[in-house]
Amino acid sequence: RQRALLCCVLVAAWEAARGQLRYSVPEELPKGSFVGDVAKDLALQLAALRDRGARGGSAARTQYFALHMNPGHLVTAERLDREQLCRLAEKCVLRCEVMVEGEMKVYEIEVEITDINDNAPSFTEVQHEEKMSETTAPGSRFPLAKAHDPDGGVNSLQSYELSGEEHFSLSVQAGGEGEKRPELVVAKALDREEAAFHELVLRAIDGGEPARTGTARIRVAVLDANDNAPVFSQAVYAVRVPEDVPVGSTLLTFQVKATDGDEGTNAEITYSFSDITSSAHELFSLDPRTGDVKITGPLDYEDVKYYEATVEGKDGGGLSAHAKVHIDIVDVNDNAPSLTLLPILNPVPEDSVPSTVVAVVSVRDRDSGDNGEVTCNIDGDLPFRLLASSENAYKLVTESSLDREKVSAYNITIIARDRGSPALSSRAALVLEVSDVNDNAPVFEEAAYSAYVAENNAAGAPVVRVRARDADAGANGRVSYWLAGG
Repeated sequence: RQRALLCCVLVAAWEAARGQLRYSVPEELPKGSFVGDVAKDLALQLAALRDRGARGGSAARTQYFALHMNPGHLVTAERLDREQLCRLAEKCVLRCEVMVEGEMKVYEIEVEITDINDNAPSFTEVQHEEKMSETTAPGSRFPLAKAHDPDGGVNSLQSYELSGEEHFSLSVQAGGEGEKRPELVVAKALDREEAAFHELVLRAIDGGEPARTGTARIRVAVLDANDNAPVFSQAVYAVRVPEDVPVGSTLLTFQVKATDGDEGTNAEITYSFSDITSSAHELFSLDPRTGDVKITGPLDYEDVKYYEATVEGKDGGGLSAHAKVHIDIVDVNDNAPSLTLLPILNPVPEDSVPSTVVAVVSVRDRDSGDNGEVTCNIDGDLPFRLLASSENAYKLVTESSLDREKVSAYNITIIARDRGSPALSSRAALVLEVSDVNDNAPVFEEAAYSAYVAENNAAGAPVVRVRARDADAGANGRVSYWLAGG
């Protein structure tokens, strides 16, 4: 506009047939700017104009020009905007008349309003979002909104530029009457998982000097396609579970987890067992939404020590992945040792030599490790001891000589205790009788007996009673008497 003011000179003025004048001025001149020297161009003397009178007029409602009687110049009556006056017309011409009253002559004047680059190209929408699938093939085209520039000629829109992304390029198609239609071209395969959005800037450039530009921001939203299968965080999930875990517990440290690079339903993963034994299926469940594994039945290490299953993760588009699940059952000390006593010698003769085997003890513990390691002991201080004969068996033997006359039977209790924490134990009892041997002679109650016998006594009359006792039992303890000598 400043250049236009500086260049506010007569561009062209000539006299046409029938007294018609033509002038050309740039738009946007301020009010009162010089258009043409009417007096000179019509060869009228200023004195004649003053004496005869002259006036300018226009058929239009708005007066765009005025005539200064002194010095006879045609000037603008207001600021002229070519784009407002002529819209899309290629050539903008305004007409007015100068009438010299004394001569009764009317001179027609045409003023061409020439364009200056006072408008930049502009887009109706400065923010635009384009949606396209990530499977869109390179070379695909998407029409873009055109820019508008009310200026004319070289000052109007001339070209477009696109910047911001290697995945896209710009193609400009030529339409009728020099129209230019921009198109967005997919230059490189899209991948939503790599970039869900692409930010582009479309520039419209006119041909003015200097050029003016208008911009629109284009946001390309890449729509997901189910091109990614779920991926488990591990190929094999291993967990150790104590056998005493309560039924209904969730294994807090154990969760199968898969991820999917897609979005929406294509990324919604459902979990299930795809390969699992019937026994394992009764003991474990898998949450289809979270991948949590839950205990649904009692575990017993002594029955099954290890379970294996295959988990499938399937997304909403039907793609799936698989992972192995290994579940080791950890033993806890939930079984007490079991004892079995097999008597070998009962009753045992009291003259048995030490280390005589009187019974065999068999011990078992279903637990493992320290929980299954068992030691056996005899409860109390008894003349017996246990000798290990194999890994799970003991011999109960005499440790010293026996004396039935002192102890005729023994109540033997054997205690088996494992090494678990806390330790579990069990007991087995054996009543062992001691059988008698004739190891005791009869003993008279008195070492010597004396008696008085009256003379002339009758035959068969008692003289004295003697008594002997024998500590042995049975026949060994039955005493008979006889007189020795005389």
